Amino acid sequence: MTDYLDTEISKRSLGEMAPRMKIFSSVLPKLVQELELWQRKAREYGERHARPRALDIDRMCRQDARYFDWDLVKQSAPYAFLSMLVPKGVGGGGQMATAMAIVMEELCSVCPGIANIFGAHALGISGILLGMDFYHFDRALADVARGDKRGDPVLFAAAITEPEAGSDEEDAGFLRKARLVTEAKPAPGGYLLNGRKVFISNGSVATYTTVIAPLDKTRPVETQSAFLVKQGDAGFSVGRVEDKMGMKACPAAELVFEDCFVPRHNLIGREGEGVRFTEIALGASRGPVGAIATGTARGAFERAVAFAKEKKSGGRRLIEHQWVQIKLADMARKIHLARQAYLDSCMTFDFLGVPKLMKLPSSKLLLDGIPRSLRLTALFEKAIRSERASRAVMGNLEKHVDPEDLRHIQQYSSIAKVSGSDIAVEIAYEALQIAGLESSLRRNELEKIYRDAKLTQIYEGTNQLNRHNIFINTFVRDKNRDC
Repeated sequence: MTDYLDTEISKRSLGEMAPRMKIFSSVLPKLVQELELWQRKAREYGERHARPRALDIDRMCRQDARYFDWDLVKQSAPYAFLSMLVPKGVGGGGQMATAMAIVMEELCSVCPGIANIFGAHALGISGILLGMDFYHFDRALADVARGDKRGDPVLFAAAITEPEAGSDEEDAGFLRKARLVTEAKPAPGGYLLNGRKVFISNGSVATYTTVIAPLDKTRPVETQSAFLVKQGDAGFSVGRVEDKMGMKACPAAELVFEDCFVPRHNLIGREGEGVRFTEIALGASRGPVGAIATGTARGAFERAVAFAKEKKSGGRRLIEHQWVQIKLADMARKIHLARQAYLDSCMTFDFLGVPKLMKLPSSKLLLDGIPRSLRLTALFEKAIRSERASRAVMGNLEKHVDPEDLRHIQQYSSIAKVSGSDIAVEIAYEALQIAGLESSLRRNELEKIYRDAKLTQIYEGTNQLNRHNIFINTFVRDKNRDC
């Protein structure tokens, strides 16, 4: 009988999974060591805490869509996944998209639904990070870091999708014609937010929600803005929590705003920057979504391999049948390509995108050179909220981030998202074909993965929108043109 290698990727090093990391280890050893550390942490949490609970949580959520396993999230605190993107200057891990993506792949190979709790949270805080909004760094983001340290998790959500406006909210060209219902009208001392958001991951459990809404629905591109809303704010409530097909561990909720007052200091960035924020945030997050999909595909692959090694057919183990070998080889090939696509996206963003601004002397001075006690004063708030400070942020963006790099970031992120999610659905289906109709733990896990995989083709912009985004950023010089 043939002695087969152990193909379980969860036992392979980062360098084996991504050859570029073996190359980078001699050039950027500290970076690779940090990425390997985050990978090990994700593997440990996944195996110790998530895997034993995954099927039970899925079953509980089928019975009650509002069920949420807070204990499981609390068990993540020692691993600091919620604060890994928070700058070190306010108590976080100071990581970027690549580390987040590697964590997402590892967690999704165990349970995409549980992993999505952390992914949705990362999208929620990305508006503050990418908008370089230092006011919220020392407040909301510091709150997230403190939550991890004390074992009391603080979750974020991002609210973009509306009842009649989904992917078109994520593209400036389509936004002009979107049927929006949510609007933030200026009011004394702030804004009055009215409308609804739907399918919001973490929406029913988040402490903070980043809400994207225009100041004028008739001019959404020019007035789209980002606001920070906190659980318990007057006029803010959770409506329906969806009974989803997959990724049940992470709730998707309807959020309702009825004259919800948002103080002016809870504006994220500047008025009218919502479109830029959405584009940059999705350029940062679609790569990790590719990682979510890659991990989902990998989870199906590893379970299919295990089943093929255990199950006999015609006197031989399934893995000894050539048709199974060819299917498994194709799965391994596609997973490898999907991983390289998300690493292309995330590493391009980390090295050439907005994170470059966090390394500027002015940014380091704000977070490391000025005492936090001073950063929390009204005088400091006035300074960083001034028009001059806003112009400085925009000036740094224009000076240090090449528009062509931003174009490539958009292009690569959509490639990663489309490639990974299509592969996830395909591999989950093929794995079920290998498992057949036999009732077993492997079969139950594969059925769940198949349900989980479908969502990766839908959120962060449908794959149709992302294909359009690939076309625009590959072929069209003036992205404001209608195509």
